[in-house]
Amino acid sequence: MTNNHAHQDGDNATLTIDGSEEAAAPAPSKRRLESRKRILAAARKLFVERGYHATRPQDISKLAGVGHGTFYLHFADKFDCFLSFAEDASAELEAFIEEHLADVNTLDEGIREVLKAIFEFSAENAGVLAAALTDINVLATGETDKKMPVDRWAEQWADIVRKWSEEGVAAADVDPMFAGHFIVGIIRQGGAYAHRAGIDQAEAIEKMSRAITRTLRPNN
Repeated sequence: MTNNHAHQDGDNATLTIDGSEEAAAPAPSKRRLESRKRILAAARKLFVERGYHATRPQDISKLAGVGHGTFYLHFADKFDCFLSFAEDASAELEAFIEEHLADVNTLDEGIREVLKAIFEFSAENAGVLAAALTDINVLATGETDKKMPVDRWAEQWADIVRKWSEEGVAAADVDPMFAGHFIVGIIRQGGAYAHRAGIDQAEAIEKMSRAITRTLRPNN
């Protein structure tokens, strides 16, 4: 005899290891998603304008137009909110880079296009990268196993370098992760120096591109 009601709610259930079903966690409501979006938009603005330490959760809540308690429905604390902001910024930058790499065929061209993407993102989102790349070891009040945003950015570069190595346009013996951190260092320090020295964007991209290309180019 069949049970016509056994899978009536199948769309809202998941199978456990022993084969039994348990109710799946309900999807976040539209209102909850919207409040999170507003909180992160406010946090982004304040972290960029004031910096991490001068920004309080209540400031974020006020700017977002939500109750202070609503902040803690989404984030454990300000640090947790900052990490979400940094993750979003990292994802946005990655999208910029992927778009610029769509029709790239050579190492030199690839590096220049990635650097152009970074400068373009920075121009359209003033102060966001600088804020997002803040060292979280300075922010955390105790030990943390969270990944630093700068490490996440280095991983993005490592993925690009790994792909180039597999395609033969970059040296096969390059350590992708080491190269990723090396490149991030060049961009952060080189970009800061270029700004202080009044070096224009095109020249800065050219100088950084040459330094990175010489490191990654295969030895013939």
